[in-house]
Amino acid sequence: MLLNRIYSILILACCLSLTGRSQCLSSVNPVGGTENLLAMERKSIRVNGFYKYGQGNQYYEGSQASEFDLIDRAWYNYLSLDLAYGLSRRLTLEAGTGFFLNKTQQYNVQSGYKLKGWGFNYLTLLARYSMINDFFGRNFLSLTGGVKIPCRREMQTVDYVQLPIEIQPSSGAFALVLGASYVKEISKRGLRFFLTNRTELFSTNIHGYRLGPSVFSSIYVSKHLMMPWLKGDWTTILQVRNEIRGRDKLVDLEKESSGSILFFVAPQVNYVLPHEWNLSLIVDVPVYQNFNGTQLGAGPGFTISISRTVSYVQYSKINPS
Repeated sequence: MLLNRIYSILILACCLSLTGRSQCLSSVNPVGGTENLLAMERKSIRVNGFYKYGQGNQYYEGSQASEFDLIDRAWYNYLSLDLAYGLSRRLTLEAGTGFFLNKTQQYNVQSGYKLKGWGFNYLTLLARYSMINDFFGRNFLSLTGGVKIPCRREMQTVDYVQLPIEIQPSSGAFALVLGASYVKEISKRGLRFFLTNRTELFSTNIHGYRLGPSVFSSIYVSKHLMMPWLKGDWTTILQVRNEIRGRDKLVDLEKESSGSILFFVAPQVNYVLPHEWNLSLIVDVPVYQNFNGTQLGAGPGFTISISRTVSYVQYSKINPS
């Protein structure tokens, strides 16, 4: 049947292209707000959950929009839960995982054919060490290291079709995570400045596919709103984020249409709810995109985050022995 031939061409284009055009929703790596970038107090616990929506519908060749239109639209819905524990004054241990409700590609064919992946992606285990705690000058520096463990090694198959790597819940490979965070506070003005960097280095999965190295760098400026007419505890945050991804490889061959440089502007508003829960809304707006080959770019997205930190002192007051 003609329709079956169309589907076969789509699958081959998505799964087997090494030197041709590829499709990649490049903002698929979830970023959950500003989070706590420093080591926590000893015996304190932080829980952070967030929901993220991302999408794209425009192809790019380099930094220019392309007329290539195999995929009409791609989008995802993602949930994540992160836990952190202050093991000592300088060392914090963190663990987190996420679940894709969907990672969907809708193709430009009359039938509106779709491919959809879903499921858990990685278990991330991190250790954060505080190198500088300058409380007098309000300067803080922490270093992070850890691993990402795939929740499944095999590629996901739906209706006897192995999904393309772009909509797999994970690549099925382990990764090394390295990072650093610097925070400068100006208390009198209610200002905080953040500089963050995170590098992810992936191994090769069991099918010989290897994601290119990824480097995420961000600059944040946060302002605590102290206006007499504004009720409650509000903070505004502006983030400028850069994402650099190297080329992917299958066995020893580089995938031509992979790898990118992207810049996002992400305004955020944070409100402190009763019982010290922090609720945040973040909007991701791509302002520059440059891709190797031809790839599907990132469109605007948003994240809703809720978190709370409970220290040992607070817990003792609530539950005296």
